[in-house]
Amino acid sequence: CNPDRPSRRASSSPPLMRNRMATSGSNPVAPEGSVNGPAAEAQEGMVMRQFKKFPITPLITIFGLLGSFCTYAVMFPEYVDLGSKVGIMLLVLLALMIYLYVAVPPIPQDQKYHNFADKRCLCCKVPNTFDVVSNVPFMFVGIGSLVLQHAGILKLEADPTVQWSWSFLFVSYIAIGFGSSYYHWAPTNATLVWDRLPMTLAFTSLTAIVVHEHAGTGIETMPFLVLAGIWSVWYWGRTDDLRPYAFVQGFPMLTLPFFLALFPAKYDSRAYYIFALVWYAVARVTEINDREIFHATGRRISGHSIKHLAAAVGLCMITRMLTVRNEI
Repeated sequence: CNPDRPSRRASSSPPLMRNRMATSGSNPVAPEGSVNGPAAEAQEGMVMRQFKKFPITPLITIFGLLGSFCTYAVMFPEYVDLGSKVGIMLLVLLALMIYLYVAVPPIPQDQKYHNFADKRCLCCKVPNTFDVVSNVPFMFVGIGSLVLQHAGILKLEADPTVQWSWSFLFVSYIAIGFGSSYYHWAPTNATLVWDRLPMTLAFTSLTAIVVHEHAGTGIETMPFLVLAGIWSVWYWGRTDDLRPYAFVQGFPMLTLPFFLALFPAKYDSRAYYIFALVWYAVARVTEINDREIFHATGRRISGHSIKHLAAAVGLCMITRMLTVRNEI
């Protein structure tokens, strides 16, 4: 249960990922409180410089225009038809893709990401115990949602395609729990693939479902969105460029409030989507402040463990919404 001992899993990683890690100039993850070598420091500095180069003005322009259109559509709904709303969202999608690939340089995976604050082995020889077991709530939420769906408690459309889409989303919750636990058992680029892959399944399937319930179309695009999410993880594994993955995760979260304001509601209780979004934001903040939270809590729990719990609560908000909502 020594976190500094090389893991067999890392050596058994796919050749493609292993070769990329070997040629990337990255150093092994250092013990807590230590400093990685010059190569890792240089890589971290490169990533920070890339993020500092992100032009903010185009993003402000894109979302400013989207916000203005949403305001106009809410104030004067008689002048804005469904086709115009769909067209605007597609234009925003295209604009963000162009921004990401023209204005943003390739984003490599920072190897220091794997150096989490809490490396304690507290139970049953499970390394990084809290970061591993804090993923169990994802499995509980997924299994519980499937049970509620099977019992007919969740208020979903009777269409079998929609039912299967929700089931796919709930199964992806379970996969997130297993994939993230697998990654945190031995954090490397190779195991991180299995952490990120089920997350793309959840983001893309939820996007298709939300579009369908508000715009009346979109559920048929779910297989293509899911494949796009899988491709984004594959692309990162091949090129060490996180831009497609960042888009798959970021676009639904950034545009969800605008989408809810723009399109009419088929069901009430849509505020739970915002509650889920808030918990997602909490998860991101605690992830960024992993080490600071670990020390602030007297080394009892790290920010990354709290991130898992907050994200699971966010998923609970979706399931809760499905139990209380009513068709308008």
